[in-house]
Amino acid sequence: MMKRVILMLVLFISLIIPITVRPQTSSITLDVFQDLTSIDLGGIVMSSGLVNQPRIARIVIMPENKEVYIELVTVWKKDASSSFRQLLTFRSNLFLSRIVFNDEFGTVIKGSETWDKDLVSDLVTKGKPTGILGITARLFDKNNIFLSQDYKEIVFLNPSPTISIIAPMEGSSYDVGSVVALWTPVQGASSYKILANVIPEGSSSLEDALRSSNPVINNKDVGDITSIDLRSILDREWIGGQRIVLSITAVIPGPGGGSQIPSVPLTFSLNKLGESSVVVITPELLKLAELINGSVSQTFLNNIMNGQVTIQYVTDETDGNVDPTDLFRILSNLLADRSSIISIKFTPK
Repeated sequence: MMKRVILMLVLFISLIIPITVRPQTSSITLDVFQDLTSIDLGGIVMSSGLVNQPRIARIVIMPENKEVYIELVTVWKKDASSSFRQLLTFRSNLFLSRIVFNDEFGTVIKGSETWDKDLVSDLVTKGKPTGILGITARLFDKNNIFLSQDYKEIVFLNPSPTISIIAPMEGSSYDVGSVVALWTPVQGASSYKILANVIPEGSSSLEDALRSSNPVINNKDVGDITSIDLRSILDREWIGGQRIVLSITAVIPGPGGGSQIPSVPLTFSLNKLGESSVVVITPELLKLAELINGSVSQTFLNNIMNGQVTIQYVTDETDGNVDPTDLFRILSNLLADRSSIISIKFTPK
């Protein structure tokens, strides 16, 4: 009997205790699809704003059917040593909360957006960026009260670094007194080594010729520059009529001795006495090529080094003409102090 009374008392107390229902907390969750690292962000930012985007992410907003708006902030940095730069900001109009996909912004979910045009241009040049993309999604109610936020960071797949020789040009001929080498910079490289040798008559292997004894340039470490006159670093004299094989190796420090990335060997010829060069590049163009190396397309650099580009005229900020001597001096000063360069913009015609 006592046991039954206690049970009835417990049931009675349970019935009279008021049940409190707490409102569901609003939340926003950003999900980025895994294949984002393989898409061409240059293609995305070139389309009309946020319209016509590939489906690469979704935003889950809970609870559903509440009047809310969201703010998106996208930042990007090109490498670990750089700072984040703001690429995109988007603020939506009010809509009923639900699951939203990125390709709905600007169409189903309308709002205002702002792009960094200079950064967009940089991304278009790179195509598939190798840096870090950060995306912040913030949720607000209809009274502008902040409710929740989420942040995702995507580290893009880094392609294997490569080094390419821009000059001398493959198969071209040059005067014995000066052969300028120019190559693409490699991220993380602390220095570059240059190896060159004479190609013996009848040799069929460039690698064998390159590694044979008594090279004309014997793995000379030239520091972190990306251009040098090969004549100035010869270990033994070369003579007109010889064919030369050249390779440049990037030295990247790291654990276990780091790594070395060699270029593909190329060949060029030395003119005999009385012969003229097939390719003639003015000193101003050589300086210009070295200055913009890494900031413009490889095709344009190749065109400079194979003689397909000429400087018709150069003007200063007052539209006054700059003569070749002053241009050479200006380019030399900029190369000596790259920190004085604000930006380099290349617009193909």
